[in-house]
This record gives sequence, C-alpha cells and structure tokens, in this order.
Amino acid sequence: MTDETNITDANEDDADVDVFERSGTDVSQEVSTRWAELPVSSTLTIEDADKFLCWKDAAIVAIVGERNGGKTTLVTEMYSCFLRGSFADNLFCHSLSLSGFEQKCFQSRAASGGLHPQTPRTSSQEGLRFFHLALSNEAELRRRDLLISERAGETYTEVRNTPEYATEMPELRKASSVVFIIDGERLANPRLRQEAFASVRSLLRAYLLITKVCSQTQIQLVTTKYDLLEGEGGAGAREALETFEKSAFGLVAGKFDVRAFHTAARNPAAGSQPAVGLAPLLQSWLRPLPSLSFKSIPMPSLTDEFDRLMLYRGEQ
Repeated sequence: MTDETNITDANEDDADVDVFERSGTDVSQEVSTRWAELPVSSTLTIEDADKFLCWKDAAIVAIVGERNGGKTTLVTEMYSCFLRGSFADNLFCHSLSLSGFEQKCFQSRAASGGLHPQTPRTSSQEGLRFFHLALSNEAELRRRDLLISERAGETYTEVRNTPEYATEMPELRKASSVVFIIDGERLANPRLRQEAFASVRSLLRAYLLITKVCSQTQIQLVTTKYDLLEGEGGAGAREALETFEKSAFGLVAGKFDVRAFHTAARNPAAGSQPAVGLAPLLQSWLRPLPSLSFKSIPMPSLTDEFDRLMLYRGEQ
C-alpha cells in the first residue's frame, strides 16, 4: 500500500507541474488579448457611419450624380490638397478612411505609371459608402467632421427613371448638404448638353418631391470639369449653364439655401492650378449648422396635471 500511494502521489505531482498540456482554447484566448483591433481605414459602411455618429457629431454630405460626372474625383482631390498643407483655411485633423482615399488617388499620381490621371470607378455592388474627413480651422482649431457619401452613378440613373428609389437612400434624408453634380464634359458637347441638364433636373425634382427634406439643408449645383467650358469655344455652354442654374434656383426659391459652384478638380493642362473652385465648396460643407429651436414646436393639448408638469419643467 505504501509503494502504490507513493506512485500515485508522484503522478499527481507531475500533473501539477506539467504546464505544457493546455487546451488550444486557453492558448488562443491568451494570444488574442495581446492584439488590439485597429479601426477601419477604408471607406465606411452604413453601420460604421452609424457607430461613428453615436459618439461624434458630423455633417453628412450627399453627392448626387450619374456615372463619369466626377463625384469621386471631387472628394479625393480635396483630400490630396491636405497632403500639401492647409487648404480652405483648414488643417487636416483625422480620417477613418485613409486607405479608401489612397486607393482612389493612386491612379492619379505619377507613381502609378499611367499616362493620364484617372480615378477608379465606383462599383454599384459596393452600395453606399462614406469618406470620413476631420478638419480643424486655422483660426480657432475647432474640429469639424464630414461624412461624404460614395455611391455608384448607376444608382442615380435608376432614381432618375424611378423617383421612388430616392426614399431608400438614407444619405439624402440625413444630409446637411446635398450636391448635384453637373458634368462639364457633357456640357461641352452640344449633343449631350440638354441630356445632362435633364438628368440633373430630374434628380433634383425627385429629391424635392419624394424625400423629406429638412429646411436647414443646403442644396448645391456643382459643375465639374469647368476648364472644358473656358475660352471662346465654351461661350455657348456657359450661357446655357447660367440659364439652367436660374431655372433650378426657381424650383427651390424661398424653401432652401441653394448655391452654384464651378470646379475643375483635376485640370490635365500643363501649368494649370489644381483643385480650382474646391475651397469655397469645402468651406460651405463646414458651415456651422443653426441650432434647432424647440420653442417653435407646437405644444399638444394638456389634459391632466402630469402633462402640465412637463410644461412646468420646460419653463425652468
């Protein structure tokens, strides 16, 4: 009995000191605690944008336009300007979509080896995405966050044909700025000019009639590739554009803040200035939103003392 007891005790002692026989679950848990999950750096999904808005205030900018209009180029060139320093009286502060910006900018750089600057087309399979850009103004260093929509132009073609689809676009309902893109390249072509105007007009009407628009939302008509309309050859296109802008202003006159911008985000001509017209556009997106006045909300009828208590607490 004594020998068997000693053997059993020796085996138990060996089991206590054997630290190498551990389950795979224990090892994986120990390893996982030593790693930190990095935040997303590509364009933000709807879920990512919702999580961001839960802890940080941001202005949502919805960019509306059909394919090849220059929507993505407009945004990525704003980002590229901050790589060279301050821009539009603002400093770069932070971005959750740095990888997304870089993926869209690479083909426009000499490092890509391309003969001409290009921007990759946005696929309709990607759905709705957002660029994030946080800026601080140079005067007060006050931070302002922007969530700028990124959606394939084919989707807006469907909205033009079926305006009811606009109700399924959350960026239109929540945007503080809605940008309607007017393709300057199509305006420069007399055969495509009226079609381009009709497209923007249809999208604008669909937005105003179908979507519940906040009165504080600013509507913007942004003409891209405006460098193609310069010179004597573009006089007719510029005159037609001015006429169209006046008619579009009439659709929203007295209801919303509407402005027109002429931009040339990426002029390939030698010696041309980059990001022409983008500074005032970006500054308009960063404008402080007027605070909501709850006094203007109509008070429901108060029927009992508990309802009157709510009114009393509101007056304090």
